[in-house]
Amino acid sequence: MNRRGVLAGLAAAAAGVAVWRSPLLTPPPLPLTEMEQPNGYRRLKAGPVSLAGAVFAGLDGAAPDPLHDTRAAVAADLCAALFDSTPPGAVPTAYFYDYQCPICRRLTPRLRDLSGVALTWHDLAGLGPASELAARAAIAARAQGAFDAFHDRMMRAVFQPTDGYVTALAESTGIDAGRLTRDMQSAAVTDRLNRSRAVADLFGMAGTPGLVIGRTLVIGDVDDATLKRIVALEAATPGPCAYSISRNSRGSKHRNARSSAARGSEIPIRSFPETL
Repeated sequence: MNRRGVLAGLAAAAAGVAVWRSPLLTPPPLPLTEMEQPNGYRRLKAGPVSLAGAVFAGLDGAAPDPLHDTRAAVAADLCAALFDSTPPGAVPTAYFYDYQCPICRRLTPRLRDLSGVALTWHDLAGLGPASELAARAAIAARAQGAFDAFHDRMMRAVFQPTDGYVTALAESTGIDAGRLTRDMQSAAVTDRLNRSRAVADLFGMAGTPGLVIGRTLVIGDVDDATLKRIVALEAATPGPCAYSISRNSRGSKHRNARSSAARGSEIPIRSFPETL
């Protein structure tokens, strides 16, 4: 190649680098807003939500708040209520969803495929009795190792779940349907639901889906590219719960199982304890 060809090649390479670095190809900064409460968190305004009603029950001031004690416990130890113990290197991610939320049905499988996160599941049954029935069934199924099956089937169901459907689903997955029915009405399942509702209220979630990725709150639909950017940002700058989660994850296996049962509806993906 002669000198002219070499110079032309270098000029083309330089032009390519300039284009690659062009601001037109660099995504704008994420529009993050610092939150006054909870302290240390920030919010990203995302897309549409499925509005909930039950989440804000008891907040009108006209009647005693049935979740008063739960809210106080959550505020006193938000990290324990928000996230399960997280493996080193993973970004803790709390996912608030409703089985009757059409946006959640699209988002759930995408979150399962999202790399670098440890998911904590929060059933936020705010779209009526069918939502609560489905949430109670999925939480109760955890005790028999069938959360994944219940969660996936109810996320794909084309009709609202009924007691008969829940019983048939239990039988088809080979778990004890009678025990499931009893557990659905247990104090432990109610506590899980109440804790998730209390956390959602603290973050001002008016509907689903909702995500707390590290210290970034995202309410509403969100695209994959934005999710990956938030995860990368949180991995580089750990949030206020990072130390608490790291400390808790070093505890004994028995202690972690007990504390997980005492908290809200949080179970790592594909990890199911044998007790409520």
